[in-house]
Amino acid sequence: MENLQPFVFLRHGETDWNKSGLLQGRSNIPLNDTGRQQAYQAAQKLKNLSVTRVLVSPLQRAIETARLAFPDRLEMIEIEENLTECDFGKLDGKSIKNVMIEHGINEKQQLVKIISKYGESWEEIQKRCNSFFTKMERIQDNKSRIVLVGHDVVFQAISEKLTGLWLNSQHGQPNYFNKSIDGWKITEFNESFPA
Repeated sequence: MENLQPFVFLRHGETDWNKSGLLQGRSNIPLNDTGRQQAYQAAQKLKNLSVTRVLVSPLQRAIETARLAFPDRLEMIEIEENLTECDFGKLDGKSIKNVMIEHGINEKQQLVKIISKYGESWEEIQKRCNSFFTKMERIQDNKSRIVLVGHDVVFQAISEKLTGLWLNSQHGQPNYFNKSIDGWKITEFNESFPA
């Protein structure tokens, strides 16, 4: 991953399932009004960014977020299967809080220990991300500005791989992944970033 260039990751806007605290996974739930507003706010933050590609999960909530965040650049939007959210299997639609209580978990990142019993394992998600990084290195150059639009578990897998950390990702908040001499850093993206 030494050739990987900086990029922006935009988590999709809120859905009704997010608002209700439900695991969403591969369920194809649309944005709610708040989620659409978050995507419009992301558009304002990203409006001056010179973008060469917008790679998007095939799920409706991510596609809708991308279209609202880049209304004048729709031709740059490409579906990227590796950005699809984790498959939670039979946990899809279940309350996150109840699943955590049922399994004796007190932090969301501990969910990765149990999801493989029901759907996709953390190792499979990491493998998808590694495959995606290889693709990113092939399509990027120093002038590329790529924005990824996806989901929390994929964001966390990317974050953990590059920085070793899980972060509190917010719906509709673009995050800038930048490589420095000290390694990868993640910063909330805003209008003051250079184009």
